[in-house]
Amino acid sequence: MKKITLLFTLSAILLLAVTVVAQDEDEEEGKWRNFEVNIHGGFTVPGSYLSDWQDSLGAKLGFNTSLSGGYYFTSALCGGMYFNYSQMSIDGDWDRKFRMYDFGGYAKYAFEGESNFEPYGKVTFGVMIPKYPTWVPPDARNHLREQSYDPGFATAIYAGVLYYTSYSGGVFAEVGFHNDFVKGVRADYADVALDKNVNYFEIRLGISVFYGVED
Repeated sequence: MKKITLLFTLSAILLLAVTVVAQDEDEEEGKWRNFEVNIHGGFTVPGSYLSDWQDSLGAKLGFNTSLSGGYYFTSALCGGMYFNYSQMSIDGDWDRKFRMYDFGGYAKYAFEGESNFEPYGKVTFGVMIPKYPTWVPPDARNHLREQSYDPGFATAIYAGVLYYTSYSGGVFAEVGFHNDFVKGVRADYADVALDKNVNYFEIRLGISVFYGVED
């Protein structure tokens, strides 16, 4: 928990520094949008750790969805908050799922131009709460449950492109790499802990709406 607190503090300081610089630039250049709201759905592709989970319980291709909202410090630089949910099935005839609840902050930079297509890059930082299929107790393999684990620190990086369908919004597609620092976090019920960090890829399609748009 101390590591998570330290990472959040450093992230907040970095975001504050970027905000101050962005506001100075904004006073000189102006901006045409103030807020954004985004909603998306997509696919989650598990990394090697989840794919080989407990030998026979590997994660398969799943889905994700999220809601986010942010403030534009300039027309190109946005910072905000998000909530993301991911779910993956497991190999075999089991009805248990991998579930991940992820929430925190994000920073996005848009590469503006004259085209209706607007590329952007985005980073996120937050808390991930994992819930994974786990044998309880792990050495007996007589009961499989969706086991909740303690929270860990989550980071991700994305590259995407927005297509404007109107002056106040559009549709977007993005791909991202998600890395969750959960090594050592312990289960709430069984006396087990994750022995590696978790990573996975995301492919997303969504809708963006801008508010405070100036003509």
